[in-house]
Amino acid sequence: MLQANKENNSSFRQESHLTDKVKPSALPKLKVEPFTLTRISRLLSWTDTERELKLWSGNTFKSFPTPKNFISHLNRRNLHAFAGISRQGDFVAYGELVGEKGGEGIICRVIVEPEFRGQAYGRSFCSELLRIAFDELSFTHLTLNAFHFNTPAINCYKALGFRQIAFRPKARRFKNEDWDLVILRKERPLFD
Repeated sequence: MLQANKENNSSFRQESHLTDKVKPSALPKLKVEPFTLTRISRLLSWTDTERELKLWSGNTFKSFPTPKNFISHLNRRNLHAFAGISRQGDFVAYGELVGEKGGEGIICRVIVEPEFRGQAYGRSFCSELLRIAFDELSFTHLTLNAFHFNTPAINCYKALGFRQIAFRPKARRFKNEDWDLVILRKERPLFD
């Protein structure tokens, strides 16, 4: 969920006021399924500016990805891409789990469709990604990176049990801005 907070980019606001107040039973229900190529164009339309692209994908893409180079990205070894589908059948979220089954995992490139932000879809989607990561892929733990100013995403991940393990100042540069990275980690639960 690499979205900026309001002061940095209002189009990427998400769960800022919901993450700590929404009970898991009140989260919107989502079906999480493997991402299909038919959704690429829609997904790529969710970022309009270079800044939004960097917030979502970090250094993964040098410029706006095309469907062709996004397919190449999806073919990376040990990358598992997922789509979040609302009860109404809308494609509302995208995210990736990266890693070998039974090993360490990374959760990355999580994004919620702009129209559905601020409604706890990100938390609901990530909750299901955690279930897949630990139950189906048997990851020992998950790590993720979030930019320091992205408090909505950081709050969401902390509400799901992630804890900060590192802080990397000036880890990324965007135009004339230095962006610090917060690294978070969640261990595989001992008991389900």
